[in-house]
Amino acid sequence: MKRYQTSGLIIVAIMAAFWAYTIIDSLIREFSKELTYIDLGSIFVLGLISGVALVLAFTFRRKQSDAR
Repeated sequence: MKRYQTSGLIIVAIMAAFWAYTIIDSLIREFSKELTYIDLGSIFVLGLISGVALVLAFTFRRKQSDAR
């Protein structure tokens, strides 16, 4: 399981960033819609998930390279 931990975290980060981009893109394309707190909250949470996953992936990668 340790072998695939880093790649799994990178996939989670990419997927979260993609969904955040999709929300932002749909809000920009439709100017008639108002920006709600739910939109802002979902963008923030997806960005937080993406950032944490990337930091953990790089941390685990560094630990693996130091152990060798």
